[in-house]
Amino acid sequence: MMASNWAGFYAGAHIGYGFGRSRGAEIDGFLGGVQAGINFQSGPVVYGVEADIGYTGIDYRAFTETFRQKWMMSGRGRLGYSFDRFMPFLTAGLAYTNGTMKAGGAKSSNGHLGYVIGIGGEMMVTERVSANVQFLHYRFGAQNYNVLPATRNANIITNEIRAGINYRF
Repeated sequence: MMASNWAGFYAGAHIGYGFGRSRGAEIDGFLGGVQAGINFQSGPVVYGVEADIGYTGIDYRAFTETFRQKWMMSGRGRLGYSFDRFMPFLTAGLAYTNGTMKAGGAKSSNGHLGYVIGIGGEMMVTERVSANVQFLHYRFGAQNYNVLPATRNANIITNEIRAGINYRF
């Protein structure tokens, strides 16, 4: 059986739900964003790179402080195997998010660099349109937030379940 052609540029959008931990508190919320990438194909093996950016509502609200991840982005490699119109894949790369903490009447924002790993599946809906579902696990390094009454340190672990659609050029 001849495998579908997954090679070439693509761009699309995604929506999903994120959950995890920061400062020992549970964080969660909905997210949405866009992605673009390029695939190469050698027989049934598909490999490439993808970049994405998303706006999130992932946060926690405690009695004395709030914390929110507003933007998340990543650059990832992808490796998949084409079963004709379906392609399961693994993905990994670098990630970035910003965090904003409010406490004691003060507000502080920082960027966090980290990594992301994940697994997913993509299905050709038409010759040019594909739909995908994926699970991504992010780990971001710690940063200090200068809020009252003292500086607080926060690292972030976020998991994402997302569904997306891509158009192939």
